[in-house]
Amino acid sequence: MKRSILLPGFLLPLYLIAQVTASSTFTGRIANDNNNGLPFASVSIKGTAGGTATDSAGYFSLTTSQKFPFTLVISSVGYAPRQLVVRNSNDNNFLIQLQSLFQNDTVVITSRRRREVLQDVPIPITVIGGKLVEDAGAFNVNRVKELIPSVQLYTSNPRNTGVNIRGLGSPFGLTNDGLDPGVGIYVDGVYYARPAAATFDFIDIDQIEVLRGPQGTLYGKNTTAGAISITTRKPNFKTGVISK
Repeated sequence: MKRSILLPGFLLPLYLIAQVTASSTFTGRIANDNNNGLPFASVSIKGTAGGTATDSAGYFSLTTSQKFPFTLVISSVGYAPRQLVVRNSNDNNFLIQLQSLFQNDTVVITSRRRREVLQDVPIPITVIGGKLVEDAGAFNVNRVKELIPSVQLYTSNPRNTGVNIRGLGSPFGLTNDGLDPGVGIYVDGVYYARPAAATFDFIDIDQIEVLRGPQGTLYGKNTTAGAISITTRKPNFKTGVISK
């Protein structure tokens, strides 16, 4: 009789520990308004450090031992975050759509180190899309000056190159390796220290942003006349070849 009483008493703590440490795996897909998968979207559990990210097709798999119910927080750059309450392990195979923060005709810039709508930024900026650059045959910065007002580029050779905005920058003929430029040139946030590097050819350009006026707060001392921020296209996970 004592054995029959002690045996359940011994198994009860093991059962409770198994229930606490039992983990569940949740899967799903994160998509946009057009039901296209969102790669590298963040899926996290609210109030914890647990989480995961979607793959290139928008699918995710999350294994957790979090006590029910808990809240999933889904977020992606350019989309409004969304929360989803998971009440039990039967909730699975989610299809979660995120709403875009920007319309198709909205110009989005990243010159202030974050995604913003051009109309909301209190800085004189000119934005040129990659399609316009290709159609205009602007294969380097020297041709971009024909599309952007108040931008001048003078060059007789790569080492004697000067870029001006609103007439301010490096005087032509006095540029050398020892003088810092007055217009900063950035490619994907990386600073090109000498104007000679500005003669590079454009390859896979997404957009070009020209900021007029001093930009030292965000870009440093070599932007007293302005800055040129060049953004390249993001990698495409679809196989294929683009020919022109």
